[in-house]
Amino acid sequence: MSKVFAYDATYRNAQATVDQIFADLGVDLTGKRTLIKPNALSEREPEQGANTHPALLKAIVVAAEKAGASEVMVADNPGQANYGVIQDLFDTNGLGEAAGDSLRNFGINLVPRELPSLPDETLYFPQLLFDADYVINVPKLKVHPGTGLTAAIKNTFGYLAGAQKAHLHVIARDRRHFEMILADVFALRRPDLNIVDAILAAEGRAKLGTNLRYLGKILASESAAAVDVLGATILGLDPTNLYHLTYVAEREGVPLDASKLQIAGEWAPAPDIALPMGFNPGETRPEAAASPSLVESASRKILALSEDECDSCAACVAECPTGGLSMEGEYPALNQELCVSCFACMEACAQGAMELDPIHPA
Repeated sequence: MSKVFAYDATYRNAQATVDQIFADLGVDLTGKRTLIKPNALSEREPEQGANTHPALLKAIVVAAEKAGASEVMVADNPGQANYGVIQDLFDTNGLGEAAGDSLRNFGINLVPRELPSLPDETLYFPQLLFDADYVINVPKLKVHPGTGLTAAIKNTFGYLAGAQKAHLHVIARDRRHFEMILADVFALRRPDLNIVDAILAAEGRAKLGTNLRYLGKILASESAAAVDVLGATILGLDPTNLYHLTYVAEREGVPLDASKLQIAGEWAPAPDIALPMGFNPGETRPEAAASPSLVESASRKILALSEDECDSCAACVAECPTGGLSMEGEYPALNQELCVSCFACMEACAQGAMELDPIHPA
C-alpha cells in the first residue's frame, strides 16, 4: 500500500517511463472503462508548468489502450469560472491534443453526494467518475500557498463540478476544515493509480515559466498518500504539517515519514525549494483565511497586485467567489474584508500579476 516508484524521466521519454510504470505495477485494464484525471488548472502553455504536461498525458492514454481498456476517458473540471468549457481549456494548454478522442466533459451529468465534513451541504459530482472501473490520477507536483502541497490528493478536488470549489473556500470554517473537505472529496473515489508529473515542478510564485524546478522525476503509486509523502519530502515540506495529507494518511495507515515508505528508485530532497510568499512550513505555520470568520486574523494572507504585470483583462474579477475584486479604473482593486484567500484570482491571472503577502499585526 505504501510502495512508491521514483523514475528518472523526461518529457521526451515519457512513453517509455509510463510503459515501465504499467509493467512494474502490473496494470491490467482489460475490459475496464478507464478515467484519466490530469491537472488541467488553466489555459497556460506546457512550458509554464501549471498543468500536467501533454506528453505525459498522451503516454498514459496510449498505455491504457495497450493495457486493454474498453474505453479511455480523459476529464477534469478546471479551477476557473468557465466550468464546462472544457474543450477550450484543453485546446489552449495542449491537453486536448494529447487526449484526442478520449476527452470527455466532466461538468455534466452530475449526481449529488454528501461529505462527512459538510453534513448540511449537497455537492455535485460527475456520474462519469463513479461509472469508471479504474481511475488514473495524473497531478503536477507543485507547492501551494494555502495547502503547502498540491499533488495526488489535492488533484481530486477537480472531481467537483461548477463553482463549488470556490464556494467551499467561502464556507470552510478554517484551513483545517477546508483540508478535511479535500480529504473527504478524495475518499469519494480513491484513484487506483497515481502518476505524478515531477519532471518540472512548480515552486515559489510559479509565475508563467519562472519559479520552476527541473526535478526530472515521475512518481507512481497505488497510494495517493504515499506518493504525496514522497513528493512533499522532495519539495522540502514536512508531511506532518500538511493537513489534507495527514488526514488521508491516517485513514489509510500510510506513514508520514518518507524513510518508512517502500521506495523503488533513486530520489533526494531538492535543495532550496522556494515556498510561496507568506507560507511557513514549520509547526507554527499561520492559518490562511479560509472563511469570513478569519478575516480579522493578523496571520491571514492577502493579495497584492503588480500593476506592471497586469494587462487589465479582469479575469481575476470574474473568478472571485465573494465579489471582493472589482475594476476601479484600469486595474482591479481588492476589498480585503471580502477576501477569503482562495487563490482563484492567482490561478486565473495569465500574467502572474497577483502575489501573496502575509499580514502582520502592527
